[in-house]
Order: sequence, then structure tokens, then C-alpha cells
Amino acid sequence: MNGHKLDTILDFHARLAEKAAETTDLHKLVESLISETVEYMNASSGSIMVYDRQTESLKLYVSSQHPALKGQKNGMITEIPVKEGIAGKVFASGVPMVVESTRQTDIKAKLRRKDDSGSFLSIPLKINQKLIGVMNINRPGTQPGFTHDDLNRLRSVDTMIASLIEKESLLVVLEENRREIAGLYEMASILTEANDFTGRLAEFLKKLSGQLGLERLAILHIAKNPGTPGAIEQDINFTILAAHNLKPSLLQQMFRSVSSHMQIQLSQVSDLYASEREAHRPPTLSFEEKDGSSRELFCIPLLVEGQPSHMLLVSRRYVDEDARQASKHYRFLYLVSHNLSMAIERENMIRQISEEQDLLYKSNQRNVFFLEISKDLTSTLDPYIILQKAFSNFNNVIGFSTIAILLFDDIDNNYRLIVQPDEPVSIRYQKKLSEQIFNLFSDFPSDPPLSKENFCKPVFFKPQKHYGIPAADYKHTLHLPVVIGDKVRGLIHLTRSTNIPFSNDDLDSTSQFTGIFITSIKNALIHKRTEKLAFTDQLTELFNHRYFQETLNHEFTRAKRYAKPLSLMFIDIDFFKKFNDTYGHLVGDKVLRHVAAVFKSSVREQIDTVARYGGEEFAVVLPETSLEGASRFAERIRAAVEASHIIDDNRELSVTLSIGVACTTVTNCEKPADLIEASDIALYRAKETGRNRVKTYKESTLKNAK
Repeated sequence: MNGHKLDTILDFHARLAEKAAETTDLHKLVESLISETVEYMNASSGSIMVYDRQTESLKLYVSSQHPALKGQKNGMITEIPVKEGIAGKVFASGVPMVVESTRQTDIKAKLRRKDDSGSFLSIPLKINQKLIGVMNINRPGTQPGFTHDDLNRLRSVDTMIASLIEKESLLVVLEENRREIAGLYEMASILTEANDFTGRLAEFLKKLSGQLGLERLAILHIAKNPGTPGAIEQDINFTILAAHNLKPSLLQQMFRSVSSHMQIQLSQVSDLYASEREAHRPPTLSFEEKDGSSRELFCIPLLVEGQPSHMLLVSRRYVDEDARQASKHYRFLYLVSHNLSMAIERENMIRQISEEQDLLYKSNQRNVFFLEISKDLTSTLDPYIILQKAFSNFNNVIGFSTIAILLFDDIDNNYRLIVQPDEPVSIRYQKKLSEQIFNLFSDFPSDPPLSKENFCKPVFFKPQKHYGIPAADYKHTLHLPVVIGDKVRGLIHLTRSTNIPFSNDDLDSTSQFTGIFITSIKNALIHKRTEKLAFTDQLTELFNHRYFQETLNHEFTRAKRYAKPLSLMFIDIDFFKKFNDTYGHLVGDKVLRHVAAVFKSSVREQIDTVARYGGEEFAVVLPETSLEGASRFAERIRAAVEASHIIDDNRELSVTLSIGVACTTVTNCEKPADLIEASDIALYRAKETGRNRVKTYKESTLKNAK
């Protein structure tokens, strides 16, 4: 390679690097790179086309110097089916193609104007062996045709361009997912507010209409027809719970028009939901209004207490060209329908409890306490608060030493054992109770079966009474299975350390108590699943930055009010950028997941909060923990990560952490941001003094700290 040619290549790559450093808009950066590439290759024009899976075609992504862009004249083609034309054949085969003259090839070149001629160079764009599109370069017939040397020169930039295109695509998907999660959380929040339920449903429909650009919506309760099984009725009896831009007369007209199809859909809904498949597009029911305009009518059944007794009806004008956007809308509707079903079921439960109040007040003192339990259960959707409130009130009905519930958690796919002692109990007592409940429930026909792998470490709440010597053992037990949706999903278990056996009346009371709170627990777990989408970092499955800020604010206020210490740890992975630069982002992600798993296994469940603060930074909120205790805890985490190793492609990778710790009882913090700043300064000192260490912030103020 002569010196002049080498200088040209180096100058070209220097310009590309300069463009990449100056431009933050990825799409504009790719446009700039293709322009530079056209000039570098001494070509007249160039373009990049990307693969669209939904249409099975290549679509124009960017183009440089193409005359057809000016006014879109001369028949420039911006989309071609896969396997057609030069670009289509290159994409289908994954092999680059050099066409020295278009007039000498038998390939129909669909990336050019009708009067184009000359030489074409087309190469596939790949990311990790995955084809994402093609890059095309053109010279007019007046210039020499492309050669294989030109192909080798062009290959020096194809990976960079492909990675930028893929990165922009991933960023778009992440933003769409973020917006969807935010929309879902906002919808769920509307349904869980404490105001009038009908008003909440109307607000929900209005919000949903604006979110998806829908025309008419309604939530209906479908009455069961007592006719012959399998028979299709001409009219469907329904009650409108809420509607948006839809009058009852028009709704009945719609039903008469699509009645037969709707009955079939309702009869099949149980099979659809039983398989837990996510419906990408519900069946479309065509409907024509009096003015002759066409509508698409979608009826999404809502399973309430296991039955398709309700329906979300959506109507919109028929649009033939929006298949891609419509698929996202249908998925959003499917997810929203679960929240809506949960809200209706919860409202039915509240209404049922309200109807039973008169009977409860006419009964004895035991039933009065049950009423108070029922009220508490409808005031929150936090499953742990529900359990604490329920257990505390039930102690007024039946005397016990401990009350425990073993329940399957659909979110984490494991069984959790929650125990509320009424009095202090010994370690021996706790161990025996856990083992007995495990062995007892192992014999139940539970779904899924209980095993050592899916049995979590038991959580013992603080005793309701804090005096006396801890009970060493218990003498009597009472237990009942917890049944949800015709499946045994848990066990409620009571013990007594006194020599007073449980009676049949106690058994009846426990059965009634279980029936009252189990629906609340089920709804709370469903709500927790939706909440997890909004508050969990997708990669590490830790809490995200938003949840960290809310938790820190809450714990900071509580610490100030009760004069308790609150400690905060800031954690940074040492030299994380080197992992990405040396081994790639996939290994970097593996490192993040690895340390996150160590954090989750180290913190106190239901007490501490560990979150991904951003990038390779993590934060741990430690309520009622002194600076010394937090420092020791941080050192254990640091040592645990240092002792562990990551195996990747037969390589053993080591990871170390730098940790900064601060505490409100040592440093005067007027607001949560002060505690964050103190921890961050301590982290900075840990990194400045050599990394792989824990530093504490011991100054009493933040002034002149840095």
C-alpha cells in the first residue's frame, strides 16, 4: 500500500471518529457517515436499507447524494421485498456483491432510478452474525466500475455503521417500553384510587382513549343466558359499568350486528386465558354505522373470579395501513385488561364486604373484629401490610402464640412463609415451626408442589407483645389450606404455647378469616406484579432509580421522626468501562447481573432496599443501621464480590467494588440529598485511595467536605 493511499485511509477514519465524537443524534451520525463513505469511495451516491420483519422487506434508512431525493422524482424506490434486486439478493444470501456495470447484469436493480447506470457495490450489515440490512454504493457509467479492492475498503466501516443502526433501534425499543410501562402504571393507579369506582372507570376509559387514540370505549357486565347450552342468542343482556363517547342505544345496535361472533368469542375465552398466552390482536368484529362509515369493534373479555363475566369494548375507525402500530395497541389493551379485571374483582369484594356488614354487626363480638379486619384489607395493596393488619386484628378473635401463612408468590415463583408472633419466641421455636410447616405442606396436593428449591427463608415479623421470656416450644397447632382459583397455593397455620387446644369454633373462625383476607392478598400480588414493571430495573431485576428516591425520602422522614439512624451505601464497580471495552457489552451486562445477585442475597429482606442507581452504580438504603454496622455490612458485600468470579467463555473474570457509606446520626443531613452527597463523597474517596475498599463519611457536616 503506497504512502498516499494510506494517508487517505487514515484521514477517512479520522473524519469518521471526529463525526462520532461530535454527534449525539445517532440517525444524523449515520447520515454523516454514509456521506463521508460516498466521498471516500469516490462514488456518486450511497444508501443504507434496513430489514423490516413485519413486511419482510428492506426499507430505506438513509441516503446520500441521490438525485431522486430532491422532490422524490425519477422513481426512487424506498422499499423492496427481500430477495428482489441487488440489495434484496445480498441480504438474502448474506454475501456482498460487486456489479461492475448494471447493463451487464441480469439482476433487476431496484435501488436505483429508472435511468440510472453504472457500477454498484452492495454489502450486508451484520451485528453478531445477525443480518440487519445492506449498504449500497453507486458510481455512474462515466467512472471506472467497483472492484474487490473497493469491497475490502468498504468493509472497514460496515461494522461501525451496523452497530450504530442497531443501537438506535434498541434505544427506540427501550423508550417505547418505558412509555408502555409508565402508561400501564398510570392506568393501574387510576383504578386503585379510593374515590367512587364508577368515576374511576370513566376516568380510566378517557385516559385509555387518549393513550391509544381510540374513538369509543365501554366496560360491560354480561348477564348469563339461562337458555340451552351452546345456543347462540340474538341479543346479549348487559349492564354498562362505564362508557366513553358511546350511548346505550348505539351499543345495543353494535351488539345486534355482531352478536353471533361475540357469543362464540365469549365461549372460547376460558381456553384462551387458561393457556396464559398474550394476545397480540383480539378478533376483529366489523361494524357499519348509519352514515356508512366502517368501524373495527374489539371485545376483550375480562376474567373476574375466573369467569368471563365482563368485557372491555373498543371501537375505532378502520385503518388499513397501521398494522404495526395497531399490534402495540392490542398488546397494551391486553395488559390493561388484567388491571381492569383486578379492579372489578376488588370492587366486587368491597361491595360484598359492605353487604355483609349488617350481618356482622348483629353477631357477637367476634364478628365485630372481623369487620374491622375487612376494612383494613381494602385500604392498601401492599401484601405485607395486609398480612400485618390482618394478623394483628385476628389475635383479638383467637388467642395464639404465632400465626403464619405460607403462600405461593407468582412474581418470584416461590413459596414465602410469613410469621407473626404474638409473643417473643425462641430460635428453637422458630426452627421447629418452619420445619413443621414445610413437612406438613409437602403432603398437600399443591400447585406447584413445595420443594427446598422454591421455599424461601421465613420472615418473622416483630412480636405484638414485647415482654416476658421467649416461648421455648408450642403444644397445639391449627392449620387450613389456602385455595386460590381451585388450586392449593398455601397454608395458614396457628400455634399455641399454652396447654389450651384449638376448638372447632376456632377452626370455623380461622376458615372465615381466611376467606376474608385471601382475595385481598391475591389482588395485592397482582398489583405487585404491575408495580414491579414500573419500579424494577430490567437488566439486574433490582429496584430502579425512581423507587430508590421514593424509598429514601420515606425512610429519611421516618428516621427524623423517630430519631433512628439511617445509613446509605453507594457502590461502584471498579473499572467497569474496561469490561465493556475489552469483552463487550454482553459481558458487561453479565457483570451487572452477577453483582446484583450478590447484593440481593446479602441484604435484609423487607428491610433494606438495594437499587441500581444508574450505569454501574448501585445504592443500598439501610434503615435503623448505624455507620459502624453499615460499614461492616459494606465490607461483607465487598469481600463477597471479590471472592466470587464470573465464568465467560472459559475465562475467569474478577470483579471488585468501591463503596461509600454515610449515616444521618453522624452527619447532619437536612434533606435526603445531603445523605446522598455524603455517601457519594465517601465513594469518591474509596476510588481515589486505590479502589476495592469501603470508606465512611465521618464529618458532622457537608461544608468543605470535598
